[in-house]
Amino acid sequence: MSWQELWERLEHKEVAPVYLLFGEEEYLIAATVAKIEAALELGGLRELNYERLEAAATTGARLAAAVQALPWLARRRLVVLTGLNLSGRGKESDTDSGAGEEGEPATGTAAGLEQELADLVPHLPASTCLVLAATGAVGGRRRVVKAVAKIGVVEEFPRLRGRELEAWIKARGVELGIKWEKGAVQLLAARTGEGLRQLEQELRKLATYAGQGGRVGRQEIELLVPATSAVRVFDLIDAALAGEEEKALKVLAHLLEQGETAIGLTALLARQVRLIVLAKEELEKGTRPDALAVKLKLHPFVAHKVAAQSRRFTWSGLYRLIQSLAAADQEMKTTGLNHQLILEQVLLGLAKGNE
Repeated sequence: MSWQELWERLEHKEVAPVYLLFGEEEYLIAATVAKIEAALELGGLRELNYERLEAAATTGARLAAAVQALPWLARRRLVVLTGLNLSGRGKESDTDSGAGEEGEPATGTAAGLEQELADLVPHLPASTCLVLAATGAVGGRRRVVKAVAKIGVVEEFPRLRGRELEAWIKARGVELGIKWEKGAVQLLAARTGEGLRQLEQELRKLATYAGQGGRVGRQEIELLVPATSAVRVFDLIDAALAGEEEKALKVLAHLLEQGETAIGLTALLARQVRLIVLAKEELEKGTRPDALAVKLKLHPFVAHKVAAQSRRFTWSGLYRLIQSLAAADQEMKTTGLNHQLILEQVLLGLAKGNE
């Protein structure tokens, strides 16, 4: 089952006895916990029927007591255990001794907690819904994972990328009353990266600015949403390629004022040049621009920008830029010269010509 299907079930008040939620996207995990709570309809009795525990500070006995407690004037109570580590390190075997991997003692959790969970899950009282929120990856052979899968739901929440990310942005924006102009969703995704928590903040900001039912397009996004450093590197290269030396130096100065380092920006520039080289090679092979995103595993908006920049570079210009970046990196790490001045020289060299 996908997380979207899980959410749909919760909308219909279909609540399982136990959930194991894990993955990179903590925002979606938190949102799922909120949806489980809403489906249980705790209402004004929430404080009496909702218990949240942190794995690092919880013993097996404390967890058992929380799970066994009876709900107060409600059909069910909710117990949420966060910070659980079920990464599943160690050797696999075919026996069911221990709480960790089959045949492996539990690691990385509070003493006895994972063992307690493995024994507790099969005997959960019908009056309790238990939610386990794990950090990082989860080893599928761990006893507790198998126990949850038998009677409940094990769901992974990976980072949303590409079209799935855009679909989430579009839908969440509509929920907040935003009417999207063409290309705005793609621009916002490319400008902010993949973290949904940050995107949620930016969406709320845009919704407040536009007002209920207001339109959001490129102008609003560029005005209100700060670009990530990786996106500003596009601006650096665009300005330099256009011969706009002053603009390129202003973008560089702004990035440094925001806490970026010249060495870090040199690395970002090198990564961008590598993408430009790969895009140029693919386009010259006949790869269609719309297939470039899949080929290079890039967001479509980013792939479009990379393709556009690759067309503005000659091969000799690319080779010179690669050499300049390598020399700049070496100078920054081995001399006492001002790092900003070194990087400015690279940009000015690019602005002077790409023949």
